[in-house]
Formats: sequence, structure tokens, C-alpha cells
Amino acid sequence: MMKKGLLLVLAIIAAIALVGCGKTAEKEKDVLKVALAIPGSKTDGGWSQVAYTGLVQIEEKLGAEVSVNENTQPADYVKVLREYAKAGNDVVIGHGFEFGDPALEVAKEFPDVQFIVTSTNVTNNKNVGSINNNYLQAGFLQGAFAALMSKTGTVANVGGLNIPPIVNNAKGFEAGAKYINPNIKVLSTITGSGDDVNKAKEQALTFIAQGADIVMANANAAGRGVYVAATEKGVYAIASIYAEYDAYDKALIACSKADMSSALYTAVKQIQDGTYKVQFNLMGIKEGIVGFNFSPKLESKVPADVKTKMADLEKKLSSNEIDVTKLVK
Repeated sequence: MMKKGLLLVLAIIAAIALVGCGKTAEKEKDVLKVALAIPGSKTDGGWSQVAYTGLVQIEEKLGAEVSVNENTQPADYVKVLREYAKAGNDVVIGHGFEFGDPALEVAKEFPDVQFIVTSTNVTNNKNVGSINNNYLQAGFLQGAFAALMSKTGTVANVGGLNIPPIVNNAKGFEAGAKYINPNIKVLSTITGSGDDVNKAKEQALTFIAQGADIVMANANAAGRGVYVAATEKGVYAIASIYAEYDAYDKALIACSKADMSSALYTAVKQIQDGTYKVQFNLMGIKEGIVGFNFSPKLESKVPADVKTKMADLEKKLSSNEIDVTKLVK
């Protein structure tokens, strides 16, 4: 009897252990795995850092297990996305329109993995969706602010890579500046590099020499060269997406945010909740993704009437009273 009783106790303990292991395995299986491929450094002060910030939010707020591949080269896009899918990630994000075709290709092999590509409108309506910020609106706000603040009647824009987000931002910048002052002179160029700080600085210095007293940068890490040039010459600079106000507190006066970090977090949360729609999503001021802010250290330099005008412009863009698509060339 003692032996049978002992065996019964052992059987119960084993059963409890199995149930416990099963629950642990189930819990581990339920942990969302999210991987991100970015073209630059996660600390570039711009495009790639914003996406990484979103990934950190996904990890901290959603309890996800996350991975990031920095400085992803075009030749490796397909390889990196495929490896992340093979590794069991539930969501694989390619940060930048250039990941569109690679995502569509790899997605065919992994129908149960959700792929998200930013700054494009690609989708297969199955497992590849995309998010794009409204860069025309972001650029419009920058251009309008530049025109409102300029004393010389000349403003400038230095772009980095020749890609749709930066091109559209530049178009919006010119439209915004001319909406405020039809006669304003807008100097604009794309250097071809998002990393060459010196090249961006030299271009900014050239524009400043031509009379620009407000210079906008949309050049990822290279934008720092624009801020340095503005600091040296005593003019103001405007950032795109993300502002390093503390580092450039003498010149960097404002930033038009295009908060891809929040957009990515929202999309992944919807995936986790089961409410995500696989499609193209354009997010702007109305969605709280695009906006405009001032440097805490230089905000006192912005006249009250300029702040009022900027707030009014945001409302009109949100309601589509101002449709930037009808203003760009």
C-alpha cells in the first residue's frame, strides 16, 4: 500500500510538472517577436534612430522580444529579412521604401510572418503592409516657419539621399515657404549622402553665403553638418523627424516631426491585438504623427504671432483645408 501510495504521489507531481511546463511553453510561445532592419545607425540622430526608438517602445510597452540589424546594405536586404523570418519573428520591419521589393519577395516564403515597410505604399494585402508619414505636410510646416522667420527673404533646404521621403519633404518645404511669401527665394539640393557630414556642412555654408538665414536639413546623420554651419554663421536651422536640441542649442530652433516611432508602435500593437489591417497607411497631422515643435532653449526667439500662425496652419492641414498635394510642383 505504501508503495502504491508513493507511486500515486509521484504521478500527481509529474502531472503538475507537465502542466507547469506546458504553461511555460505556452507563455513563451505567446511572446511577440519583432525584428527591425535599418539602413543606418540606431544613434544617427535621424531616420534610423526614430525607428529604433519605436522598437524600444514595442519592447517596453508590449513585452516583445526584439532584434535590430543596423547599417543594412542594399545587397543584404533580402538576406536579412529572410533570416529574421526564419528565426521565428512574428513581425519583420524594413525601415525605408527600398525594403519594399525585398519584403514582397521574402513574404511569399513566410505567409505566417507579418512584414511592414515604411515610407512606401507597397502591400500584397496578405502579409506585407506599409506605413508612410505625410512628408509633404512635414515639409510644408518647415517651409512656412522658415518664411515666417526669415529676414533676408531667402531660405534653404539640404537633403541627404535622393529618396521619395526626402524629395517629398523638399517639395513640401518650398510649397510652405511660398504659401507664406510667394516671392521668397528657396534654395534646395540633395547631396546624395545621409552620412557625409562635411558635404552637408559645405552645402549649407554655400546657401548661407547666398543669403539664406534659415536652413532646413533632412539628411539623417549628415544633417549635423547643417547645424554646425548654421551655428558658425549665426543663422537658424530646422531639423526633420528628430531634433538634437541640446547638442546644437545655438542654432537648431525647430523641428518638423514625422513620428515613425509612434506609427510603428501603433502598427505592431494592432498586430498583437489582432486588429491590424494589411494595407498602406498614410499618417499625418490628423493622426498625430506629423507635427511641429520648437527648441526649449530657443523658443523665446520665436515671436508669438509666428507661433499662432504655425498652430493655425497645423489645424488647416489636419482638416485638409490646406491640401499640400495641390500646392507642390
